[in-house]
Amino acid sequence: MASSVAPVSSQAILLPVTAFVSVLLSIIPLVLHCKNRNVAASSLILWYILLNIFNIINALIWPTDDIDAWWDGKGLCDIEVKVMIASYVAIPGTLVCIFRTLAQVLDTSRANLVPNQSQRWWNHAVVLSFCAIAPVVAMLTHYVYQSNRYILYAIAGCLNNYDRSWVTLVLAWIWPLIICLIAGSYCVIVLHRLTKYRNQFGDILQSANSNLTKSRFMRLFLIAFIMLWAIIPVQTYVVASNIIVTQPWHSYSWSVAHPPDWNEVIKVPVEGHVFYDRWIPVASGYMFFIFFGSGRDAFVMYRAILVFLGFGNCFTSLQSSSANSSSASESLGSRAKLLFNRRWTTTARAYSNNSANASRSPHDYHDIEKDAVSPGKQSKWRSRYGLRWFLRGRPSAPGQETAIPLRHMAEQTTTIRTNAWAGVSQSRGSSDHGAAPLSEDHIRVKQVIRQESELHV
Repeated sequence: MASSVAPVSSQAILLPVTAFVSVLLSIIPLVLHCKNRNVAASSLILWYILLNIFNIINALIWPTDDIDAWWDGKGLCDIEVKVMIASYVAIPGTLVCIFRTLAQVLDTSRANLVPNQSQRWWNHAVVLSFCAIAPVVAMLTHYVYQSNRYILYAIAGCLNNYDRSWVTLVLAWIWPLIICLIAGSYCVIVLHRLTKYRNQFGDILQSANSNLTKSRFMRLFLIAFIMLWAIIPVQTYVVASNIIVTQPWHSYSWSVAHPPDWNEVIKVPVEGHVFYDRWIPVASGYMFFIFFGSGRDAFVMYRAILVFLGFGNCFTSLQSSSANSSSASESLGSRAKLLFNRRWTTTARAYSNNSANASRSPHDYHDIEKDAVSPGKQSKWRSRYGLRWFLRGRPSAPGQETAIPLRHMAEQTTTIRTNAWAGVSQSRGSSDHGAAPLSEDHIRVKQVIRQESELHV
């Protein structure tokens, strides 16, 4: 007697295995972004982890086409279809927040280096809207165009069923594409500013007082860039194909969208094949690991995990390397902060002295910007005090330069300025980071960020 049990296809085995590995590889990047308080990137990874968990569960529960032996999935599928509807807008929304944050970091036209309290609240509201509120609204409105409880497919599991009317287009299909286009506009802004300020990129990141380094910035931008330009064609295809397949549309009616047999579960065999969209979360987990799981911060965390698990007793180099990495990281961070603070303080002091001496007589005035400075001395000033943003001059003789006075810099060049205020110590959480009045107690420091072609007159 032949066996009536349907065979398990290779994709039914490959999907849960690769999804499980993808979840494991996404944990370290998730921890790193949570540690850096990057809400948008953390939300992006969490959504894909959740979708991969669904891939694992569904492939294990419905691995074959034996629909007579299937569980109807009530309860589990009710949750899954709502979460999937939310993910369709949440994932593009996280990309909007990521590109918007990166664009703000490179925005040199802002009056404040550190956002004030109202700006921080506005940024939090934008992130909350795209990462949480919009997905919740999508879940709540799903019932309006949900023509069936759900459809059950082999391997893939639970899928949504849509009403064939214009309401589905307005409430469901069009919004992921619109959000992707918003993210694309921010992406173009970031690309423009990266090109414009490529020579001052590191200085801008340092002045922005963010947790982003050059490496973190570029890795976050590249993975968001790849995901965005992979999602836009897919979403365009989904919208176009759904419109074509669901034709002709009928006028919307609640009774038509929710017939008496609405609770009936439709079961569909797939002959061992998996929908292409099930592989997108799997691939995303591997991308997260490639971009964020192979950096220096990740290796420090791997080493700490191995030491915690007791491998440090077997491999003493793990403990010594962990200690050295920690001390080196702390030392490097302390030195960077000290250097940055000294650069700003010394520059502000030099500018303050120049302003105070400007009221003296010409005989008593000694301006280092007007005197002929020897190359060795000028190089020493630039390397120690970071005056390369402020002392930009035209060479008057081979091997010798004359710097442009600060008071004439605004008149000679067309620049983009970012203003900071020194002289009053404020905490990061203070709301008084806005524009302060120009007085003797407040020293206005102007950072001149220009294209390389504008540096030399």
